[in-house]
Amino acid sequence: MRLPKSKIQQLQYLEGRVDGWEENQAAIGVPLELAASAKTKTEAARTAWEAYQLKRQEASDARVLWLDAIGGAVDDGRGCIRAIDAFAKNNANPDAIYALASIAPPKEREPLGKPATPTDLEIVLDTEGRANLRWGGTRQGGTVFTVQRRTTSTAGQTGPWTTLVTVSERAFIDLATPSGVQSVGYRVRAERFAGPSAYSLPVTLPLGAGGNQQEVAGAIAPATAPEKDAG
Repeated sequence: MRLPKSKIQQLQYLEGRVDGWEENQAAIGVPLELAASAKTKTEAARTAWEAYQLKRQEASDARVLWLDAIGGAVDDGRGCIRAIDAFAKNNANPDAIYALASIAPPKEREPLGKPATPTDLEIVLDTEGRANLRWGGTRQGGTVFTVQRRTTSTAGQTGPWTTLVTVSERAFIDLATPSGVQSVGYRVRAERFAGPSAYSLPVTLPLGAGGNQQEVAGAIAPATAPEKDAG
């Protein structure tokens, strides 16, 4: 089949040929009735295509009008709701005001509970030999993050977790990264007024100072500088 794949290209292909097929139908072996039908249907397809394009433009224009109209209505509607809220708050019977306005009273904010445990802790040594850490977690409600570290000596003895810092960002550079040890591990927990989360899975970075390396329970990421981010 020599016809192109797209519909508009098929139409253009036929438009460039049906007149010749009709004029030369006997010489090229096409029945006159078939050639005439192909020309008529091609012309009808062009008319339908142009009508379709017109409707598409009309629909696009109508959508713009709809979005503009609903945008204005929503802005005014929000203004009405704000006015109702302000009026109800200063009324002895606010529920009656909301009922009359056919809107639900605003819900009282529930206090935030403990934050979720940080996830996706990653660690890498930069060119200056410092451990760069990143992790995922919410910063909602003033959440901060406490970072702990522990080391494993060249003799294979793992020390206790010690707290390094509490930060508000989801990234930390350990400016005092230990050296001369088999490995160094980090973990992070989230904290806010309601209490702390559990600690994340630890990440252990082998430093290659002898001994068998510990299993990494996190991710060792490519070296990138930490960025401040919102959450």
